[in-house]
Amino acid sequence: MAPELNEDCLSHIFNYLRKTSDDIAILYPCALVNRIWCKASMPILWSDPWAIRNYHCSDSDLDRRRELIINAYISNLPQNSKESLSKIQRNIKATQKTSAFDYASFLKHLNLKFFGYSIKVWINRSIKNGIINQDSQQIIHYLIIEHITKLLLTRSTSLRSLDLRYCDDIDMRDCLEILASVLETTNDGLDCLIYLKDFKYSGSNQVMPRIFASLTSKCQNIRHLGIYGFRPTDNFFNFIDVQKNLNDTTISSYGGGGNGVIGGRFDSSSFSEWTTNEFVSENSKSIIRLSVENICFPLDFLVNFANLEELYLRSFDHIFSREGWEPLARLPLKRLKTFYFQTQLHQPFECLDIFAKFVSNTAGELRHITFITGLLNLIHLDTRQFITSIATNCPNLEVYEGPMMENDTEQLALLLEKCTKLRALHIYLMGKSEDDRPTFDFLLSQLSLSSSLTSNLEFLKISGECLLYDESVNSFFNVRRNFGKKIHFHWGEFVECIGNVKDVCKIYQELGVVKKFGLSRNLRN
Repeated sequence: MAPELNEDCLSHIFNYLRKTSDDIAILYPCALVNRIWCKASMPILWSDPWAIRNYHCSDSDLDRRRELIINAYISNLPQNSKESLSKIQRNIKATQKTSAFDYASFLKHLNLKFFGYSIKVWINRSIKNGIINQDSQQIIHYLIIEHITKLLLTRSTSLRSLDLRYCDDIDMRDCLEILASVLETTNDGLDCLIYLKDFKYSGSNQVMPRIFASLTSKCQNIRHLGIYGFRPTDNFFNFIDVQKNLNDTTISSYGGGGNGVIGGRFDSSSFSEWTTNEFVSENSKSIIRLSVENICFPLDFLVNFANLEELYLRSFDHIFSREGWEPLARLPLKRLKTFYFQTQLHQPFECLDIFAKFVSNTAGELRHITFITGLLNLIHLDTRQFITSIATNCPNLEVYEGPMMENDTEQLALLLEKCTKLRALHIYLMGKSEDDRPTFDFLLSQLSLSSSLTSNLEFLKISGECLLYDESVNSFFNVRRNFGKKIHFHWGEFVECIGNVKDVCKIYQELGVVKKFGLSRNLRN
């Protein structure tokens, strides 16, 4: 008989399965194999029990699983908590069976919205099943949240992430209020918060300053901070000031409104508080990843983040003048490796010379450039300086996703010559006029001519209202027949394929040249 795997080996295997699958259900069959497998899988299954949101099953099945989660936590409650619940509703004893595991001790990720929704589901199903009556619904709802919140925070050995987004709804406000009270009144037993690395919040709920005040003395190792639709307060800045390892920050208007938000975006005046606060002078120096989404964010503020390695500017649609973009040309982000920019506006494309200067200031460290817009039919666009700057200043570039004109063959050749590590190319093809649709033939021919420089290229996609001819595709693949590396070849939804492009791709897929092909919406598919 083959030797059995010990618990440590199984834990490594199950952790790998969990990380590589969107569906935590993959571990449930493992828990049923035998006692050792069950013991190894339970801590992983219950580290984030609300990951059941990824299940591919019916709403009723999901609600049943949510009910079982709350039942399991009720079974973990101390006896005095169970007694206080049963005094209000005797039938609640039906959920008080002794559990085989201390499920609360396994918790590592707490999403307050999913937790609150699970409580709501448990209440509704308990009323339906006669476990509680409707008259006691409100008080039971409050007590269940209170007792389980305290259970989770005192029993968890290592809480790694706390997500307080989307809790401004009436149904979720009790969760925030109770969380604040538990943090304020529980002096001992909150050691799990020492390990908190990921904290996200949103909205303008008046309870948040209390939560920040409590967390300031308990959590000083936050690495990723997510700020969604909330104007910072003094308590927030105090919380930021004590962080020792903050290196990843997301600032977004998504996830809630409130003070400082105008028309769904942060009022840019709210950032005046940031510029005069120690967050800029101290914490900004430690941040290596910054994501800014859909807010009125002044670009000159970025000068404070001198050690940035990743910069994401998403839905960046609030700057309407050239003067607004000019601070980019002066940013000395010498460590920047990833630059992701996405907007729906014309102006950034009309200011590509500014972005070219921005690229030249990055000291050759850029590995990934994404520069996209929803407006693909821009005419009279001068992309040459931008692409030339990338080719000249980014020798370590691996991914380029951005604009190119059909006649930018010399610039493409220079890009391939200088950026020999390029492995992914997503070209947004722009036209010369409104009536003349561009063709990908010229650029694809240049890729064929530069075949000796594209040995690392493993992903190629074309987007925009352009034409793609089967003859050019065939010539390109034929050149790559001697390469040992297969290539992904995709096109966007507005590309018109002329001839039998799909048939050509299928032939070369069978010959081992093409790995995947066809319509694709993003770089990773």
